Amino acid sequence: MGDPERPEVAGPELEERLSSDPNEHEAKSDEEPLLRKSSRRFVIFPIQYPDIWKMYKQAQASFWTAEEVDLSKDLPHWHKLKPDEKHFISHILAFFAASDGIVNENLGIFI
Repeated sequence: MGDPERPEVAGPELEERLSSDPNEHEAKSDEEPLLRKSSRRFVIFPIQYPDIWKMYKQAQASFWTAEEVDLSKDLPHWHKLKPDEKHFISHILAFFAASDGIVNENLGIFI
């Protein structure tokens, strides 16, 4: 396989070969095309929808993982802080934790 960042894109010929099942195209009008069950497609590559793949990769890049950030020095650094600095940082983190919860609750009405 190639680079997952720049995968092969399915062309019309390949799509025609992959979806030759006549019942496969009988979909409800309110059904999401990306979630439509396919009896001939069990893999992600080649990408059928490059625009959606690009948006997926952009969304994926907005999340950091524990492997990307070295947290091993955080505790020693925390112990070196003055009590006032610890108080300030603790309150800032508490504010953001509470604010994120409020934002998520407000966004929940749109889902």
